[in-house]
Amino acid sequence: MGGSVLVTGAGGFVGSHLRELLGESFVPFEGDVLDAAATGAAVRALQPSGVVHLAAESSVAGSWEDPPRVWGVNVVGTVNVLEAVRREQPRARVLFPSTGEVYGRAERVPTPEDEPVFPLSPYAGSKAAGELACAQAGRGSGLDVVVARGFNQEGPGRDERFAVGSWASQIVRLEAEGGGTLLVGDLSAERDLIDVRDVCRAYSLLLDPSVPAGTYNVASGRAVPMRLVLELLIEHAGVPVRVEQDNARLRPADVPRLAGDPARLRSATGWEPEIPLERTLADTLAAARETEVTRVL
Repeated sequence: MGGSVLVTGAGGFVGSHLRELLGESFVPFEGDVLDAAATGAAVRALQPSGVVHLAAESSVAGSWEDPPRVWGVNVVGTVNVLEAVRREQPRARVLFPSTGEVYGRAERVPTPEDEPVFPLSPYAGSKAAGELACAQAGRGSGLDVVVARGFNQEGPGRDERFAVGSWASQIVRLEAEGGGTLLVGDLSAERDLIDVRDVCRAYSLLLDPSVPAGTYNVASGRAVPMRLVLELLIEHAGVPVRVEQDNARLRPADVPRLAGDPARLRSATGWEPEIPLERTLADTLAAARETEVTRVL
């Protein structure tokens, strides 16, 4: 797409990869989306052709610890971005990254976009509310809004608040110690894991205004047992690793099986995930090792 793309939450996990993909068109929003005036000023000054609203409290597990903040950032922040676009650059396409977690315990797995939402966590609930704000802005104000329901996004740079990031970091520390115990939560869950670089490619395609506005799953359509994901990571470890469940890592409510149907996105853009899970995990562990070396130095 032509023109600049204003990105909130630009310094986060997804933002760092999206910056690499979009290049010079990527313009980070340096302010706080809870500051409506600053958000509006940024849109007014840049007049972007697209806005990607990545800024969010994004941890499912962490959302149980401070629900008011999660709802505030994820809902009020989203409304502020939408209002800034409505007032200052209503022709811009807005991309709102939501989550497959909004489906909860869906009857159909892989789940299509027309499945009713049934969020179980504060995070999922706040994202569902953000989607409502986007729908209202589209119907009521005529904004060009795309909702991208991303499923589990993994890859280099994933932090320790998330299972794969935590496991990779623990493995790196155990390699330095000659082996030991890796702590995990519930390994019975099955998740649709997508490489973050494939996700960013989907976002770039959805920024094209020729793609119809609406809601799209960004998913592989395949639910993978998290136990298998852990086993694949441990295969890359250079030391013996024992696995032990840590009750502190269990969530008050969880979705046993989650996968999205990507047919709508494929039909609209031709997108398909290209990076296999094995490479995603290997790259994640390699990045964690580099981070540890940098920390030690």
